[in-house]
Order: sequence, then C-alpha cells, then structure tokens
Amino acid sequence: MLCQGKSRPARRFDMRDKSCASELQRRPIQACLFIFVLFSAYTESLARYAGLTTWSSRRGSSLDIDRCDELQLQGHSRCEDGRSVKEVWSPSQEDHESRPQSPPTEGITLTVLNQRTAALIFTKVFPLGYYWAHYADLQWHLDRVAPGRILVLTVAVSGTVGLRQAAQQLAGLGSLFALHLTPMAHWTWVFVKGGRTISETVILQGLAQHQAHLVLPLSHVPTPTAPSNQTLQQQRWHYCHLHAAMGGLCDEHTPDPLPPPPPPTLQHQSALADVPVVVTAGARHQYLYHTLNTLLTAPGAQRNNVLVVLGDAPQPTTQLLRLINVNFTKVPVHGEGNLKLFRYYRSVFQLVARTFPDAPAVIFLDEDVEVSPDFFSFMSQTLWLLREDPTLYCINGFSATGFEGRAFNESQVFRGSVQVEWGYAVSLDFVREALASWVDEVNAHFYDFWLYNYVRKNRECVFPEVSRTRHFGMGTNTVPYLKEPVIRMPLQREAPITLRGVSTLKLPSWQKYISQEIKDATVLTGNPCRDDFLPSPLPARSYVFYYRLDRTPAGQSDIHQYHNAAMCVGLWSLSDQGHHRGVSVVRFSPNSTLYLLGVPYSHYSHLYTKNTALWNVDLLSDQQLTQMTNYTLEQESMKEYIRNINMTAEYLSELLAAIK
Repeated sequence: MLCQGKSRPARRFDMRDKSCASELQRRPIQACLFIFVLFSAYTESLARYAGLTTWSSRRGSSLDIDRCDELQLQGHSRCEDGRSVKEVWSPSQEDHESRPQSPPTEGITLTVLNQRTAALIFTKVFPLGYYWAHYADLQWHLDRVAPGRILVLTVAVSGTVGLRQAAQQLAGLGSLFALHLTPMAHWTWVFVKGGRTISETVILQGLAQHQAHLVLPLSHVPTPTAPSNQTLQQQRWHYCHLHAAMGGLCDEHTPDPLPPPPPPTLQHQSALADVPVVVTAGARHQYLYHTLNTLLTAPGAQRNNVLVVLGDAPQPTTQLLRLINVNFTKVPVHGEGNLKLFRYYRSVFQLVARTFPDAPAVIFLDEDVEVSPDFFSFMSQTLWLLREDPTLYCINGFSATGFEGRAFNESQVFRGSVQVEWGYAVSLDFVREALASWVDEVNAHFYDFWLYNYVRKNRECVFPEVSRTRHFGMGTNTVPYLKEPVIRMPLQREAPITLRGVSTLKLPSWQKYISQEIKDATVLTGNPCRDDFLPSPLPARSYVFYYRLDRTPAGQSDIHQYHNAAMCVGLWSLSDQGHHRGVSVVRFSPNSTLYLLGVPYSHYSHLYTKNTALWNVDLLSDQQLTQMTNYTLEQESMKEYIRNINMTAEYLSELLAAIK
C-alpha cells in the first residue's frame, strides 16, 4: 500500500497496512490492529491469493486478482512464475457474463467474489450520488449476499451523499469508515461477509490514485454436496457457485427449501382456481428469485397457475426458473427505454389473451414486487367484485393511501380512481379492451399510466389500507425522490386476514357509506399544513375537510388545487389518484379518519354547506404558499441532511486513535 498521493496530496487511511501509521497521527497501532481483533472469530481454513484494488478519479474502481498456488504465495506478496491466471474487473461491466459496456455511474460499487475461487460472481453500481432511495437497494443486496462471500465495496467516480441508513448497516458488518465518509470521499473496503476485514482504505479529501495490494482469504471448506440421487441440490450449488445476492437460495448454513413445500390453502381457495398469476421479468434474477419465493410460499399459492413471461432472457434467469421449477415463456422485445417496456407489456397482454381466454381474471406482478403472506387471501376475497361491479376495473394489492403513518387497519379496504399498481388483478375483458387501442403512437406514456388515462374510462380500483405488496426494486422508470415514500410503506405480515365490508365496495353501497361518514364527521377548518390543523388528542372518530377543487375543461380535477391539499396530509399528490369521486380518505390513527372533499368537483359536493369555510389555495398569498411548501418539506423529512459534511482527516485521525 502506497501512502503518498499521485496527483496531489490526499489524506488516506488504510486499516491493514502499518506503513501508513504516520497518516493516523495518534496511537496508529491500536487503530490498525482493531480490525483484526474485531473479526478474529472467523476461523475457516484459508488459502491466500494476492490481489490489487485500484481507484481512479476518472474511471472509478477496479479489481485485479492474480490466482496462484498457495505454496508459491508463502513468503511472497505476488506470484512470480508464469502459471498465474489474471482476471480483471471494471465497473463498466454489469456482470461476468457477456454484456454491452456502459459508462460508470457515481456511487458505490458492490462486487462479490466466490470465496473458494475468487471468481467474480456479482457486481453492481449503486448511484449514491443521488440522495434518495438507492441506499435501500444497496441494503437489499447486502442482506442477500450469503455469509462467507468476499465483498469489495468501492466508490465509483464519486458519490457517498446517498449512503444514509446503509452506513449503519455497513458499520454493523465491520466497516470503521462507513459512518464517517464525507460526501466526496473515496473508499475501498474488502471483507468477508460475516467474517473479518481484509483491507479498508479511505481518502477524505483531494485526489490520488487509490491502490491496495492485499491478500484475499479463500476458503478450503468444500462446497455443499448432495447424495447422487439429489440432482436438484447439486444444481442449486452449481448455480450458487456462479451467482451472488440470491438470498436463502445460496445460504449454505440455512438454505431455502428446494423445492419449497406447498403452502396451506385458504378458506376461499376456489376463487383462485382458474386465475393465472403472470410475473413479468427479465435480466434481474436476484430480484426475481425474491419475488417468486414470497409468491410461492404465500398461503393460497398454486405453482401451476404461475407463469413467468420473459422479455430479455439471459441464461441466469432461465437457469433459475428451471432450478425452482416455475413455468416460463418468452415474448419478443425491441426498442429502447420506455418504448421497449411499453411494447413488452403489450406483448404480455397479447400472450395472456391468447393463453387464458376464459380465465375469470389474471393477476400481474413485476419481478421486483414482494407479496405479503396475505396476498392471495386478499385476492380471494375481492376478485368477485370485478365480475359483479362494472364500475371497477382492477384489484390492487398495493395501497393507494397506506403510506408510513397512514395505515393501521389490516382488514379495511377502499375503492378509488387509481392506476394498476404493483401486484394487481384485472378481468380478461379489460385485457382485450386495452389491446384494442394499444398502439405505438402512444409510446410516450408508461403503460400503467396509459391504461389509467385512456382505457380506464372513469372506473375505479379496490385497494387495501395496509399494502399487500411492496415494490423493492430500482428500475428504468424509477424516480428516486418519488420512491422514498414507497420504501417506507408498511407491508401486511400476518395471514390470513378477514376483510371487513367487502360487499360494501360495490358502488351504490359505497356511495351510501361515504355519504353517511361525511354527514357524521366533525368539520375541520384552517390550513391543513399547520401543526394545529388536527385537534390533539383526536376526540372524534371521523373528520371532514372541505377545500376548493375545480373541474378542468377535460373533466379532470385541478391538479394544482388537489396537490396542495393532499401533500399537507401525507397523501400521494403528484396526480389525483386515490380519491373516490373527489373524496380522499386519510387515516391519522387506528380510530380517526379524515375525508378530504373537493368542492365543486366531488360527487359529494352537495353535502357541503355554505356556512362552512372552504379552504382555497388559490386565495393564498405568495408568502403563505412559500411557508406552506417549506413546512411540508420539513414534515416529510425531505430536506437533504448530510451528517458528515464537515468530517476532516484530522478529526477522523483523532477518532480512530481513541480506539482501545
């Protein structure tokens, strides 16, 4: 390890190499030895491989590994004969299979090596130059790397601004620096998952070439074996030899059952008998395994009803599906970006219409959607509504209103104007209706938003108060800022739950129910963004708030007016989705419900009386609007706060020197 900077002086700390002691200034020996004491419990038999990790301010990070015989490494830091084999990785490669190269992205690169061969089995750049949401994707992947794997975390180009909660997880895994990285720090950490640190180096300020010549500990513990008659287990461990971040599939200590045992049936199992479950998928096999594992183990799941429809279908995905014995097929895909996705979903709808023409309904999931144990129970109790009520077009497992702090009653269901979301059911008649008008000329739209705008025709969806699905992945159309509330949404964890008042969701009954709720509600006035808007404690069971909501010439609600009312109470506000005919339902506690009623747009405007103040955002002054917006941002905790922005090399030296 070289301590001097290459381009200009830079502060660097390497917890492995004592030759960098002068950089630590105070009590450097204790700081350098600490990492080995912390991980001394790692006792597997090891071979030793020499390797080189390099960081470049222009290219990002790379890892070179010289693979050598153990005897040749004794007493030497590098192999010196001609029998070594060199493998080189760069962050422009998405994985070890043949892929087109793409430019590096700002953030942190996670690389996983096979602990027995040092072969590269996973790499992904998490763009943590963005503050929002990507930290959760890094955490998800770290959780799913099996114990014993060798991990390399490096800053690619720049970007630790968005590390956020993931820093705590990395510290728990053994990193000394993760909690102290500045927004533009350069950092490399090589460690064994569940074991010891091999090398950890950081540059807090300035630019320099960042190299760590290190010894990789490779395990002599053999790969799990299976009796000769257990071909499936042999295939599992062969697959896991080549792939990482697969969760319980590749955990050698507590592997997932393969095949998973059949889940218990449900009280309303017959409602699911002829309903296909279509999972749309592609190259993200790590996501796909987690989705299928939660799906196939949920009570009420029927393996024979599950069909995975692949667009892009690389070998790891098809191998996985054969391994876990899930039916799959492929559809042609072409184009780029969202146009490609738009055409892909049209092909999926066409396939469903051909393959299941007589099905009562079809359930759709994307490859990065986790379902709750109550998912099929929820569907079995609500699917009949698609047949009985022509004013409904979908059943959503994802909640339109159940964000953090707004979801309490797991048995409550609502209806409202909302697009099909992550984990939904529609009828085959709706599939055919969509296909009748699905053409490329509308490719500027996301397919689900296009269905909402052009095919829905004022129909509504049923959705739960507590979500039965969770969208955990980051994809082509993911906007990190907007993904934040989705990450924090609660997911129903118990099953089964008997839903309350499902028959009331039919339109005539629901209108009667909402009308009575509003009549009985306590009227609230004032600014919905203020602290004193809600009484504390909440003495009444239900409240109503009347606000100005006009109808546009196209017949839609005024999005400006809706946005400013909805955002103040923690609802989705970038579109008017989630309301029922101009009434939005907000849950503030297990026993308190607020109804936002937009006048004159709402079907229920006749319940508004003129002697009640009507809040009108259009009458607020610019200063009042600014104050309201600032307050809302603070309430939503959406201001960037970077704890380590003032971290210095000197302070970190003192911090590490204090470790005893």
